[in-house]
Amino acid sequence: MANNRRDFVKAAAGLGLAASASAAAGFGEIPKRKLGRTGLDVTILGLGGARVGQLDDHDQAIETIQRCHDLGVTYFDTAAAGAYGLSQKRYGIALEGRDRTKLVFGTKTRHRTRAHSQLDLNQSLANLKTDYLDLYQVHNVMHEEDLDFIFGPNGVMEMIEKAKKEGKIRFVGVTGHMDPLVLKKACEMYDFDTVLIPLSVTDGARRDFSFEHTTLPVAVKKSMGVLAMKTTGVGAIEGRKISTLDEMLRYVWSLPVSTAILGCETTAQVEADVRIAASMANSKMSSAEMEQQRSKWAKAELAPLEPWKVDQSNRTAGLPRYLGD
Repeated sequence: MANNRRDFVKAAAGLGLAASASAAAGFGEIPKRKLGRTGLDVTILGLGGARVGQLDDHDQAIETIQRCHDLGVTYFDTAAAGAYGLSQKRYGIALEGRDRTKLVFGTKTRHRTRAHSQLDLNQSLANLKTDYLDLYQVHNVMHEEDLDFIFGPNGVMEMIEKAKKEGKIRFVGVTGHMDPLVLKKACEMYDFDTVLIPLSVTDGARRDFSFEHTTLPVAVKKSMGVLAMKTTGVGAIEGRKISTLDEMLRYVWSLPVSTAILGCETTAQVEADVRIAASMANSKMSSAEMEQQRSKWAKAELAPLEPWKVDQSNRTAGLPRYLGD
């Protein structure tokens, strides 16, 4: 994907689409949007934690994070488990000493109990070297049974409510990528401040099982901040060469989202993404253009491009059950 992004930037510059050389650092300013009703301003481009957490080269990860911040990225996505846990430590190291009031840390817990999620919270605060978290999210809500645990006795929400009163958590969100109906119900059950969901041209085209058409309207109605993930299908959508990277990102930024979280492993990827965000984010697609993008995918087999979604069609097709983050 790194080569694709670099090639795109070169082509965009040739067409006069690149940011003005007079702009700060020569990359242009990343637009900001309100994070729902929180009052926080976030850049429309956020850094995902998984890839900087997975990098074997620690110094490269630190350099990538710092380059994001230097070019104006303010939203940093992370979590407590797995590679995300290492990304928390790397964020803490890379961003130590920088103006905390201009950083927005969004982290997550996969635990459902009060006790286990408390351990995640303590770990997150220590790793990020901060006294508070801007956004703490109940992560990867998969089934309705999840909701019973989350809101039940000694559930994670009990811990979160207590931590909010103590000033350790400012705002609360929910995330999920498996079932848009489950996320819709979660948004209706509690006044979450944000929701993190997969949004892409393929999700929009797949109307029968779509976060855009099912979950997003509820979030907008409740003035929630919407964070987009998997905008390129972890590279799979881009690989089909039906929509360009430009089109994929413009499509998502044309939705009522606050930020789109993109994974980066190198400073070159960071710079390419920043150029795209700075030069195109304010050029929203019209409704007709968005529908044209969806129609491009009308004949494509969409389920294999979204293996994290699990419904009856996945099981009937014999596709593997998605168990990742």
